[in-house]
Amino acid sequence: MYIVIAGGGEVGGELARTLEKAHEVVVIDRNPQARERLAPLDVKVVVGGATEPDTLREAGVDRADLFIASTDSDEVNLLASLLAKGLGARQVLCFVGKGGYVDVLADPRTAEILGTRIDKVLWPQRAMAREIVEVILVPEAVDMELLAEGRLRFVEYRVKEGGPYARRTLAEMAWPEGVLVVGVVRDGAFLSFAHPGWATLVLEPGDKLLFVTTLKAFPELEACFASGRGVRRVMVIGGGNVGFMVAKELLARRVEVVVIEPSRERCEWLSQELPRALVIQGDGTDLELLEAEGIREADAVVAVTDNDEKNLLASLLAKQLGVGKVITRVSRSETRRLFERVGIDLPLTPRQAAVRAVLDWLGPENVEHVSTMEENIELLEVELPSEFRPSLLRALARPDAVPIALERDHRVMLYREDLEALPGDRLYLVAAQEVADEVLARIVH
Repeated sequence: MYIVIAGGGEVGGELARTLEKAHEVVVIDRNPQARERLAPLDVKVVVGGATEPDTLREAGVDRADLFIASTDSDEVNLLASLLAKGLGARQVLCFVGKGGYVDVLADPRTAEILGTRIDKVLWPQRAMAREIVEVILVPEAVDMELLAEGRLRFVEYRVKEGGPYARRTLAEMAWPEGVLVVGVVRDGAFLSFAHPGWATLVLEPGDKLLFVTTLKAFPELEACFASGRGVRRVMVIGGGNVGFMVAKELLARRVEVVVIEPSRERCEWLSQELPRALVIQGDGTDLELLEAEGIREADAVVAVTDNDEKNLLASLLAKQLGVGKVITRVSRSETRRLFERVGIDLPLTPRQAAVRAVLDWLGPENVEHVSTMEENIELLEVELPSEFRPSLLRALARPDAVPIALERDHRVMLYREDLEALPGDRLYLVAAQEVADEVLARIVH
């Protein structure tokens, strides 16, 4: 496909990296430095504004199979998308950061008024906020996803120094019925249960254990890692779109929320929209302010300003003051690894959700990229086609990719070696990102 991406920043740059191997990609960016930044990729860079028709024509938008608007401005993305559609782009995806735009553009009357239609409006910040809330509500987990409409949970726990699982082999551990150990993440590499020597693998502090569990068994698994009280109080540093959505959802779950935001105008708006939250105008990196507002009593801190350095400093202060779980927004992948090394529990970026959304749009209709963990491990959901040849799940397993569960006639079943996958089943898989496409091609085609 011929793909034009407007914006070579956080989201657009990652999309270019993901798509350049299989597609012809052109990136439009106002900043001339984008050429140098994207030089390692096999992409063409056009310097100019995404809302300038001449720039769009230079990028070849008239012959684009797909146009993706992913700049930092909602308004630029919306206008660029409409211009691209008008100039001949076959399909148009538009990223936005405000929920109001999603509601308006999803209304069929909007297309009638505008005379054209944006094919898909994407809101990655919403997906990020939901992920943050789910992880907060499971105190010891570092990541969690709901599968099969909530009947399965995919959860990640870290092996801690001095904890019950450090320096023990997987073979000597017994887990509750309805729990499957999917794999171990060590230094960013995924080792599945199909890996040679799996049973004798000795867990080290810092390793992460991946599980899939039934809804019934989840409380028993949670009890294996629980070390204290449930979540009662959360401090959110940054009252932007993500911070607002996180706070709103936590309040709905009866969690006490404190929001710290530097903008007076934004604080006034947050106070009106979140009447049960405590909204404080101030700097989230001000130690005296954090202590005065009770950060030591917080069960979790969420740092989601639009500045990586501020997020890192606020997160380090929270850790230093004894906060049990710290979740941080990160814009750059190289920064993400640094955040983990200094003890941040879960560095997240909206970019991950953005890439998944585009891959789902481009890929077969029966494949969904549910989540990306560690930036290189994919959780996939596949509806097996009618031509799929029935296969035992063990035949589909490999060291870097494994089936973990099946859904058949609204019944969910965890991996068993003697369980057979049939056409029409919904298959859940975990795979290292570099082999995900190969694994999907083998199953779907």
